[in-house]
Amino acid sequence: MSTNSSLIEKIKNAIDQGAEIILVKVEAKNYVRVSLEIVKFFSRFADGVYVTLNKPYFSLKRMLTKENIDLNRIYFIDSITMQVGGEIIDEDRCFYLSSPDPVQLQVTIERAMDLITSNNRFIYIDSLSTISLYKSFETLIKFLRHITGKIRLRGFFGTIFTLEKEMDETYYSQISLMCDEVIEV
Repeated sequence: MSTNSSLIEKIKNAIDQGAEIILVKVEAKNYVRVSLEIVKFFSRFADGVYVTLNKPYFSLKRMLTKENIDLNRIYFIDSITMQVGGEIIDEDRCFYLSSPDPVQLQVTIERAMDLITSNNRFIYIDSLSTISLYKSFETLIKFLRHITGKIRLRGFFGTIFTLEKEMDETYYSQISLMCDEVIEV
């Protein structure tokens, strides 16, 4: 529990210091726990967009509901369900993509952002390293530049989630330049 509370304290401190975009690097063994804690934290005071590149929405919905996270505060973008032939549900809350193609993601993220009208808004991208499996690093950087610019312009808090050791450290260095804070868990 102390890891979670210290993580949330780090996020709160970063936001208090003016951070708009936070990169969270996490060890694989802590992935699920840390991811849930971040979404639970933001959904308490903000409406948001959750971009899931690793878990189908159906599975994610079950996990978040179990944690008492208010799903009515979140729009989801799911790029895995259609790839694996899963069931499409809750189309009013979830956008389904055929792949984590950066162009499709950009367009859909902007559509979902348009639906958030509250003053406190967040976007959670899980996980950056998944995009790097499908496209070149250059494409990933272009995607991130575009999305981080949109996050800042539209007044969202952005959390970009990635697994430690899944990308070369030089890639993390480039990505870190687009973020205001890097938190390692």
